Amino acid sequence: MNNYDLRKIALLEKLGTAFALISGVFLCISTIFMFANMLTRTAADFNIRFVYDLCSLCAASVASFAIPYATIKGAHTNMDIITSHLKPRVQAFCEGISGIVTMVIMLFTVYILTSYAYQRTLVLEATTTAKLPTYIFRWLGMLLTTLAAVIEMIDMFRIAAGKQVIRNREQLEEMQKLAENKDGGENA
Repeated sequence: MNNYDLRKIALLEKLGTAFALISGVFLCISTIFMFANMLTRTAADFNIRFVYDLCSLCAASVASFAIPYATIKGAHTNMDIITSHLKPRVQAFCEGISGIVTMVIMLFTVYILTSYAYQRTLVLEATTTAKLPTYIFRWLGMLLTTLAAVIEMIDMFRIAAGKQVIRNREQLEEMQKLAENKDGGENA
């Protein structure tokens, strides 16, 4: 394992943690405001005007940051349960097909998101109550989905080159143990 892979793994772990934390913050903000609105409506018969606008923008942000997080963790397209029983060549073939299908879907999604964000920017779309600009959140979602597509594309090219995709330290340690066991078994 070269130094590049170790740096890449460290960077991906930090990015994944940052995306998870940001997504969690938006989820907490949405939950707190929704709870406060329910409380004030029940206890004081007072409705917080902008809470639905804010919660919808927070929900969009949660999804936007969760997409690259899931991509970094490899939690969105794993077929390990099915492919773990297959021969290595068949596993590589299945991962390649999965990568190609994922790329097609993600690139199409990025195209649609870009087109829609551009259309919403032209009309300066804003929320109904608080007049918060929603087109900014549309661009954010598109950029983060593009980041996820780039990560997936890099992984697909690594698979096509016959290299194994390693996204975290646990996978790296597992691969090193397998390599040591393989070397140890041949030497004995």
